[in-house]
Amino acid sequence: MATLTRFCAVMATLMAVPVSSERQFPSPVVDENESDYWYNLGKNELEEALAKPILTNVAKNVILFLGDGMGVTAGTAGRILKGQKKGMSGEEGYLVWERFPNVGLMKTYNLDKQVPDSAGTATAYLTGVKANYYTLGVNGKVKLGDCAASLKPENRLDSILQWAQDANKDTGVVTTAQVTHATPAGLYAKSASRKWQCDSKIMEVGGEALKCKDIARQLVEDEPARNMKVIFGGGRQEMGAQVYPDAEETCLRKDGRNLPKEWQNDKAARGKTHAYVTTTRELRSVNIDDTDYLMGLFGDIHVPYEVDRNVTLDGTPHLREMVEVAIKRLRRNDNGFFLLVEGGRIDHGLHYGQPRRALEELLAMEEAVEAAMKMVNMEETLMVITADHSHVMTINGYPARGNNILGKVEFNEDVTDGMPYTTLMFTNGHGYNYTWNGEEVMRLNLTGIDTSGKNFEALAGVPTHEGSETHGGEDVAAYAIGPMSHLFHRVHEQNYVAHVMAYSSCIGPYSECDRPVQAPKNVYTHIKGRQKPVVMSGVSVNVASSVIVMVAGLLPLFRW
Repeated sequence: MATLTRFCAVMATLMAVPVSSERQFPSPVVDENESDYWYNLGKNELEEALAKPILTNVAKNVILFLGDGMGVTAGTAGRILKGQKKGMSGEEGYLVWERFPNVGLMKTYNLDKQVPDSAGTATAYLTGVKANYYTLGVNGKVKLGDCAASLKPENRLDSILQWAQDANKDTGVVTTAQVTHATPAGLYAKSASRKWQCDSKIMEVGGEALKCKDIARQLVEDEPARNMKVIFGGGRQEMGAQVYPDAEETCLRKDGRNLPKEWQNDKAARGKTHAYVTTTRELRSVNIDDTDYLMGLFGDIHVPYEVDRNVTLDGTPHLREMVEVAIKRLRRNDNGFFLLVEGGRIDHGLHYGQPRRALEELLAMEEAVEAAMKMVNMEETLMVITADHSHVMTINGYPARGNNILGKVEFNEDVTDGMPYTTLMFTNGHGYNYTWNGEEVMRLNLTGIDTSGKNFEALAGVPTHEGSETHGGEDVAAYAIGPMSHLFHRVHEQNYVAHVMAYSSCIGPYSECDRPVQAPKNVYTHIKGRQKPVVMSGVSVNVASSVIVMVAGLLPLFRW
């Protein structure tokens, strides 16, 4: 009761505030200077670990959330920003998936690259086979651009999309990138180059490459993509649909085909109800319960960044809303479903060296995760949150506790030029800004500059072209909850993700299952703000909601 009273007193002084680069944020934990607070916190976590439930039943549903480029550094920064947007210091908080019971680390290298790209990694975690840089849905015998090798049946791979459909499950993809981009294309494309999103890119190469089919056509014409019940993302240009006059030209179709229209014609010919939408208004007008197939293309290229999104009905839906609609459609299947959700623009914000854009995308994906958990039974749903690769962003020392994560370190006696620097910095990127004064190299003086804006480019050590900050090569985390999620338990090769998903759901290479179908009741609950007592092996413990932090007496503080 005393803790609750203190919590209420703290919260009475806090409110949602705009994040400016000069602001300092207080800790919401009144007792953190007391030894007992940390002993009790540690003891509680230990008890939860000792009584951690293990679900061995078959997963009816599998949902994979992929934060493109969401390395551990981005996750930490996103966690802090989440708290600071609510007026708290942020370090003591958690992202939703950071309280999942099982975590593993994934090695991300491609077969031919120490630091990977999103295509080779997508092939790994969706097909179970590691591949080469920039290739999709083909094994290591296919090098970048080798069309002939990619057409050989023995080199082409099935993904979990095919495995799920073979098990009579419904399938879908939701992304904030193009629907033909590397991550979603990893579900269905067999291509020697991720760049072959439209026919003009293959025509630029010419020669033997002309025998290969572009990725957009594979999405509409080929199995398993043409059987996906939900396709949401950007990419109208690559698909040959009508685009706005000022759209950047990235991959124009030369064949004059309108693939969304062909997609609709295919569904009509099969006697299936369908809807093609491009705005929030159109999406909300769809009768989900009476529509077999859904395609939504919400951007000429990518879906707009969350910080730029038109939030009116004539604009673009939030990622959360796209996920909610997708699950409403997919959960109609009694056999269950597989859904891939990509926070694709986390990656793009980082490539441009703009932390605010990237982290707001990360938090938008977290909202989608929370929404998904409320819509499914977590006792029969495996949910995995991971990344394909990291980026070269780092969190620099030594800002004070509660310093704006988008702000600066103003005074560090170890810095020889005496000038401030951004807490978030890149080892390479467009934010490189150095000059020569005739005697020494001088960097940008950030004194008086607001570094928290969406367009601000954080400092970088090595110059790159705009939008070309590179990926990082370190391991990424995979957070898991639900049936067989305990199989994520150490450092794994990235292709292991596909194997766990397939095994949990008894599909694909693991279709012969011998596990109980029914899960123990009340092992997981995702009702926000509630705890349920669970007795396991004679020990009574509190198993907290998957959406909240399992810290006795302080749950409301961290339930951001």
